[in-house]
Amino acid sequence: MADQDYKTVLTAAEAEQTINKSRFIGVVFHAETEDDVAAEIAKLRKKHFKATHVCSAYVLGTQPPREKASDDGEPSGTAGRPILDVILRRELKNVGVAVVRYFGGVKLGAGGLIRAYAGTASLVLDHARIVGKIWSDTVRVVIPYPMYGGLIQKLAASGKASWQPVQSRFEETVTLDFEVPVGETAEFAAFLTDQTAGQAAITTGEAKWVDTLIAAPKK
Repeated sequence: MADQDYKTVLTAAEAEQTINKSRFIGVVFHAETEDDVAAEIAKLRKKHFKATHVCSAYVLGTQPPREKASDDGEPSGTAGRPILDVILRRELKNVGVAVVRYFGGVKLGAGGLIRAYAGTASLVLDHARIVGKIWSDTVRVVIPYPMYGGLIQKLAASGKASWQPVQSRFEETVTLDFEVPVGETAEFAAFLTDQTAGQAAITTGEAKWVDTLIAAPKK
């Protein structure tokens, strides 16, 4: 992935485990701002109003990222920071993770708390759909109709998912639309020119974020 690209979670996910009679409920959600995070935490506090703690962490933005962790009454460094470390290890951005704890009467100690909160954060991220946000050029290619079949075969043989058309239109000529990572656009254009002997008309439009599945939720 290029420097500006990043991994994130677009849809919320939840996972739960019980450790020494305490319930730990992990929730991951997408967030663009601190206000987004605050709203999600407020919803969790309302839903789990009898919970002992709602600990959380988030990483926002890309250049540079902003991060914060909250222990919410647990001993300092035993809850929010372990959650944050899991997010950072997985290189996620624009993501918040909260772990709701219902105390079960058995104290876990500092080490036990760290393992419980980090483990629950990892568990919920395993159950989340992770996508790559790839900064991509929109590329339009117009070719003579007889070239279509051969070019599609060559593109498939390249093994690059981003070099497959996202839309095709067939008229007197064939128009193919692509979403190509900005770092590959020059290589892609050179490939098209070579494969069509210069007959492809190539136009690069505005760049945009394109979502690419990186990890599907575990069952």
